[in-house]
Amino acid sequence: MTYIAQHCAEKLFLQDVADHCFVSQWHLSKLLNRHLGQAFYDLLNAERVRRAKELLEDPALRISEIAERVGYADTAHFSRVFKKLEGMSAGEWRNLHCGRAPG
Repeated sequence: MTYIAQHCAEKLFLQDVADHCFVSQWHLSKLLNRHLGQAFYDLLNAERVRRAKELLEDPALRISEIAERVGYADTAHFSRVFKKLEGMSAGEWRNLHCGRAPG
């Protein structure tokens, strides 16, 4: 999990983490599901959204810039993931939690 947190803004694959842990990606996937109850990409997306929420507190940053900083090359994909996990758009979250207009 530490490796995922440290590298979540990069283009990160299950194989990268498995290589770092010296296990097969199949074994790592099973371990994550068994011990954390989530798949690798769900964990990665959750970490990216957690970081995005921190960055949303800076009104100078645009949503597209935040998406890129946390590891999403496609802002639309970031928006879908954020809304799925938080139940609202990143702009709505910013407005609600930071009292700022969406960016």
